[in-house]
Amino acid sequence: MISVDEFRESYINEDINAQAVNTSRYPIEVFIESAVDILQNDYSLIGGMEQCYYEYCRGSKSMRIDAAYLDLPANTLNLLYADYNNGEVKNITNTFISSKSRLLITFLENSLKDHFKNAELSDPAVQLAKNIKANFGYIGKIHLFIVSTDKLSSAVKDLSVQPFSWGGHAIDVVLDVLDIEKIYRSRMVGFQKEDIVIHCEDYGFDGIPCIKADIDSDQYDSYLAIVPGKFLSDIYKQYSSALLESNVRSFLKFNGGVNKGIRGTILNEKSRFFTYNNGISTTASAIKIGHRETGELIIKSFTNLQIINGGQTTATLAATSIKNNADLSGIYVQMKLTVLNETDPDLIRYIATYANSQNKVKTADLNSSHPFYVRVEEYSRKVYAPVAAGQIVQPLWFFERTRGQYEQPLMQMTKAQREDYKLVRPKSKKYTLTDLAKYMNAADMLPHYVSWGGEVNAAHFHNNMIKQWNKDNSVYNELFYKELVGKKILFEYIGNVISNQIWYQENRAYRPQLIAYTFSKLALLAKKVNKQINYRLIWDLQEVPTCADGDIAAIAKIVFAIMYDENRPTANIETYCKREECWTNVAKHSYVLCDDSYGILITPAEKEEEVAQAKKDQKLVSGIEDELGIFKKGSAYWRSLANRGKEQEVLNSKDILAIENAIKYCEFAYTSLYPKQVREIIDVLNKLKENGIV
Repeated sequence: MISVDEFRESYINEDINAQAVNTSRYPIEVFIESAVDILQNDYSLIGGMEQCYYEYCRGSKSMRIDAAYLDLPANTLNLLYADYNNGEVKNITNTFISSKSRLLITFLENSLKDHFKNAELSDPAVQLAKNIKANFGYIGKIHLFIVSTDKLSSAVKDLSVQPFSWGGHAIDVVLDVLDIEKIYRSRMVGFQKEDIVIHCEDYGFDGIPCIKADIDSDQYDSYLAIVPGKFLSDIYKQYSSALLESNVRSFLKFNGGVNKGIRGTILNEKSRFFTYNNGISTTASAIKIGHRETGELIIKSFTNLQIINGGQTTATLAATSIKNNADLSGIYVQMKLTVLNETDPDLIRYIATYANSQNKVKTADLNSSHPFYVRVEEYSRKVYAPVAAGQIVQPLWFFERTRGQYEQPLMQMTKAQREDYKLVRPKSKKYTLTDLAKYMNAADMLPHYVSWGGEVNAAHFHNNMIKQWNKDNSVYNELFYKELVGKKILFEYIGNVISNQIWYQENRAYRPQLIAYTFSKLALLAKKVNKQINYRLIWDLQEVPTCADGDIAAIAKIVFAIMYDENRPTANIETYCKREECWTNVAKHSYVLCDDSYGILITPAEKEEEVAQAKKDQKLVSGIEDELGIFKKGSAYWRSLANRGKEQEVLNSKDILAIENAIKYCEFAYTSLYPKQVREIIDVLNKLKENGIV
């Protein structure tokens, strides 16, 4: 197994420095991006974070931040200091932690003291400072992060920080240090987040009254409970985004955390809150049950409690108690709790999907087990890229469908094995589900979705993908996969072009938004001349021809000017980029592509034949896969479905005949199935799924 020291060397040289060179960025920028990803997806300590470097060195007024996020739905201000040391490992001491924490806190103080009053508003740190001042009343927790490639000293025993006092109010301050050992552990095989155990007595309650539903299932237990609003508020203030399943985090980011109707009921009609509110749906991996003297059943503790519906109710309770000092006594919320007895991603996904079925942005089904992502993964393991100039090995573009697929095998290999593994699967060619959504939505001229970031953007892509999948999934074929990689190559190439522009180097902000908008504008300009970007050509070359460099740079400068326009309708640039109005302004700006750029374009007619053949090939492959899947389920499975379908009067005579064909095939009465029979069986299966029988 790779040691911590070996991992650190590899992490700095390959994950950070090499990527910085490939993307024309500073190593510390890449390190912050990596650290934020780990804090969010491995340790669930944040719901998001944006880079916004700011440093001021002047005695006691010195301050510095490298990234931050005012997470209003979670009532939390996240501030991050990055310590990127690519030399010999050092110890992170108490003195170091204290001094860097002070720099972060001073930034907060100076924000409230109007230090940034006359500063340039387009600076992300300045916008953050103004947002802090404007929304300070909603902040219930300050979370400081120090991320480092060094090692936390064993002498550091206590990371507690004094509350932050301002205007007569004290706000809790929490500090976390992400050092190289924690980064190392996050990559280990079998790494799991620490359980979150919530003891009711820690919040002033002996337990939560409940009744157990008499349901015969070995997969889960169900409870109905009446939860005090104060309990929900208090646990949310402490754990915030860690309590929210990813779909709820996305929904809150998209819609805002405070619902005015819920807030009004809390402040003016709290005795009617229980009647007006729909309640919340939750899951947990375990609970501890107790009894009061009266015999009443109570939940004394929750392990890994997750709110899958009702995040806005919970967030608003917390926000109103912070901002308005609301008295939450007498407010109760009905709760449906599912205690999962086994880890079943599909079960969790279905619970979340149906619990959130009323939401406009249904992100609950954003799950890597969907057949679309499985198909992309399969292509990424078997479709080798053409050999690029100067190379001798055909590489794979590795799609990491689930977290850790790329890194965890490496942790168990010898040095020679790791070198062989990376030779075929270079780290620079790895991409994730949220990366995939970013490339696709930028190419589909939806840069305002991309600007929302990982989960929200991926949810938008997923919802659109589902519609197409249900209509005709043969479009997601090998050609689609190669063009997807072409989009990734182009997306990153645009980023490199932007990074090398003098105007960008003078600002170094909003890079993801600039890339997405530039990509989308390029695609729109191609469409206006009845062309498309030739992503297949980019795949074949494994690079973007330089013929389009001039246009890419010019388009990026136009996007930059529109984003930074002093007369923009929304002062906050980050917020402005999330609005369709921003894309409308970029889209309508007049620009004509140079003749050179036609070298990366193709006409729809030229592409049509290849698309048609790719769809035909995919239908053939899918038919074979479906036929094999029918056989693997076995005759007992199909008989069971037929019986349940008949009992519930869901199946007609044609459906029953289709299932009988499946049974005969499984029992070797048929040596094979016709394509039409396969389609009919799959149609029946989908029909049964829609009726909740499968």
